[in-house]
Amino acid sequence: MGFINIADAANRLGVSLPYFRELIDRMDRVPTVLDPTDGTDFWTSTTGMIQERDLKTYENLLRQRRFVRLREVYADVLVEAVVLTIRPGWKSLLERVCERIRWMPAEWSVKLVKAREVNGFMVMRFDYDRDCAGSFNEINRLWEEMRLSSLSVCEECGNNGRFRYSPSRSLTLCDKHARLAEPVLPGDGVMADPASDGGSISELPPD
Repeated sequence: MGFINIADAANRLGVSLPYFRELIDRMDRVPTVLDPTDGTDFWTSTTGMIQERDLKTYENLLRQRRFVRLREVYADVLVEAVVLTIRPGWKSLLERVCERIRWMPAEWSVKLVKAREVNGFMVMRFDYDRDCAGSFNEINRLWEEMRLSSLSVCEECGNNGRFRYSPSRSLTLCDKHARLAEPVLPGDGVMADPASDGGSISELPPD
């Protein structure tokens, strides 16, 4: 059974070591990292190793997080250089967006340009013909519908989740992944939508 240093594994996968550590943690695979040096910390150790056969598992996880298959299936409604910086748990929401675009009038020429996470919810940017009657209102309706839907879906796994109010980075997570937003601020568990925290959603127009 062969082993590979996690730094070498990250290099083989084409990602940075900090990103690879974060991926291992998010996928609950820290126990699979073996470290010959006693008492070392997973986040700082340079001697940790994984089984070389696990590289295939991480390749598949990276494909999921990069939405490789989705980019192929929905190439007709995505711009060529579409930016998708959301986590894999929101894949179902992204698929809904793409299906909705397919049903929009062809003359609107709608394409998804970007989907990203901001303050625990999903925001999107579209390219479309704003001069077409009804297009602007429909795109704005879809934008807000997906924003609200994302506040009940775990960004990491797609299970039911809720907004986690954190001083570091607020996220929408299920109970299993809630640790990713720790520590939380007073109001966590009460606030369902960050726009209710004295702010206005008008501050975040369709991206």
